[in-house]
This record gives sequence, C-alpha cells and structure tokens, in this order.
Amino acid sequence: MSWINDNRSFVRSIILILFIMSLMGPWMFELINVPAEYSCDKPFIRLHGDFCGEPMSGFQFFSWFAGGFIVIVVELLRGIFTGSAREFIAALSLLPLLPFFSTLLLIWKKDSHQLQTINLIAWGSACILTLIIFIFQLRDQPIRLWGLWFFLGLAATVLILEVFTLPTRRIPKV
Repeated sequence: MSWINDNRSFVRSIILILFIMSLMGPWMFELINVPAEYSCDKPFIRLHGDFCGEPMSGFQFFSWFAGGFIVIVVELLRGIFTGSAREFIAALSLLPLLPFFSTLLLIWKKDSHQLQTINLIAWGSACILTLIIFIFQLRDQPIRLWGLWFFLGLAATVLILEVFTLPTRRIPKV
C-alpha cells in the first residue's frame, strides 16, 4: 500500500484510462423486434424470444440519457421543473460519470481529504447505480456486456483502494 500512497496520481491516471476503456465496451442492448423465424445478422445478437439486440457502448449509453439530463437542467434554470420521472431517471443514469471528474480533480489537487471523500462517495454511487443497470440486463446475455462488468470491477477495486489510502487524521492528545 505504501507504493500506492506514494504514486497516487499515477494510479489515478491509470484508473481514468481504465474508466474510458470500460466505456468503450458494451453496456446494454438496444432491442429490436425480429420474429424468431428470422435470423439476427451482425451486429445484432439474438437475445430472448422475438428480440435481437445491438450492443451499445458506455459512451452511447450515456449520450442516450444526456438528453433527459439537459431537459432537467434547462427546466431548473427556467424555474419550471415539472418533475417528470423520465428526466429524473436520465439524470440518475449519468451519475456513473461523476467518478471521472472527481478522480480528475484528485489528480490535480493531490492531498485533499474532502475531495477524496467526495471521490469515494462518487465511486460508491456509481457502483450501486451500475449494479442496478446490470440487474436490468440480466435477461439479455450479461456475459456479452464486458464493458459493464469491467466498470463494476473497476469501481469495486477503486472503492477498496480509496478506503485503504484514506489519510488518517490523528486527534492531538490534550
């Protein structure tokens, strides 16, 4: 652990590279109804029943939900937020991107205990939300969603590393 503590910026840079690699892999399938008597040609994969799916990368997944997030921001700025559940879910689905920015800030500002705590919370919420996304994909051949698996493994590893490298503050004895 001392090597990780001495080279935190380097380790966090590697984490960001792995984060981007996980977004390149498939995170979900875009479903298309194709009757069972017809075949699914590449890039589509037969999933279940009359459905085929085209794998969507993490980048495509997050850009798909970005529209709802933009609607929420515009409504909040205009002061007329209607509270539509679809937009709220879209905003929640973008939370797995927060660790990228919190880790980037930690590389820039090395010894910030508050930022490290925020980073830990960001990775934890990203892990939980990505696990929820994964649960919804269980019926659609989850073994093919290697980007999602990779991100979950990365998030769990980073959580463990961040907990073990949290600086301990000693309270002076009086």
